[in-house]
Amino acid sequence: MDLNMFSYFIASLYLHVGESVWINTTIRTSDKPLKDISWTFNGKPVITSDADGVLINPVYRDRVRLDPHTGSLELLSVTVSDSGEYTVMIKKTPNDPALTDKTTIDVIERISGVSLTGPAQPLIEDQSSAVLTCEGTGSIITTEWMKDGQPLSPRNNIIFSADLRSVSISPVRRSDSGEYQCRLSNPVSSDTATYTMTVNYGPENVSISGQNEVEVGSKVTLTCSAESTPHASFIWMLNGRETGETTASYSIEKIDSTHSGNYSCTAWNSITSLTIHFQEANREQVELGILGGDTSVYSEVKLNSAANQRALQLILGQ
Repeated sequence: MDLNMFSYFIASLYLHVGESVWINTTIRTSDKPLKDISWTFNGKPVITSDADGVLINPVYRDRVRLDPHTGSLELLSVTVSDSGEYTVMIKKTPNDPALTDKTTIDVIERISGVSLTGPAQPLIEDQSSAVLTCEGTGSIITTEWMKDGQPLSPRNNIIFSADLRSVSISPVRRSDSGEYQCRLSNPVSSDTATYTMTVNYGPENVSISGQNEVEVGSKVTLTCSAESTPHASFIWMLNGRETGETTASYSIEKIDSTHSGNYSCTAWNSITSLTIHFQEANREQVELGILGGDTSVYSEVKLNSAANQRALQLILGQ
């Protein structure tokens, strides 16, 4: 006779290794012990209590306790091998029919030591590939991936392994830069690891900016900018010769005719420079007015170069 005796004392029948738990029946406590109680695990005896006394399977000695008044069983310091089906048979008196019921327990190892690893070498946009691998110990049931706080999903260049423990990104793009997270979990524990990936690119869209109109003897500052990761380094040249200025800004404290010439700014990326491909850029032209004395002398400023270089030409009147 199956009377659904079990009271699910715990919210879930998932347990972590080392935990102890009572498997409670719904039989009310009485002054007299129950006549016959028998517990089995996957069909093998665990503990029996009858008129002849209590008999415990040696495998469970010092690992189980029995409440003789309710038939409830306590498992102490469970291990993964304790996962399985537990069945109880109870007789209140010798003349009563046997009451039986069963339940299943899953013992799970806590997850720990989660790590997320990625490429050790620098990544270059549209040339490199990246494999992110998530590892940990314990009973891993669920694997979740996030990027910059949002769920990471497969797409054209992102492929997940069958077990979801690794992600392949090929080729990498600048939009793939960011913080990646993997979370390993089971019903009793979880752990998370992070990895920051940087995709290097550029320089691109190099340009020179500065004042459109200045007076002779005044200060002129030219600024070179470029889209690049890591930040671009710069080399300023005058008439094909290096000026020694390597910052993004180039300043002339007092401009005069001796500053005539072709000023160029070269932006370069220390990681991608060996593989960058330059393309001809559209020529741009602006005018820079040089005002001196009573006469206005205008110079022509030309921005023209390849994708990594812009030239500014100052043509100053005498």
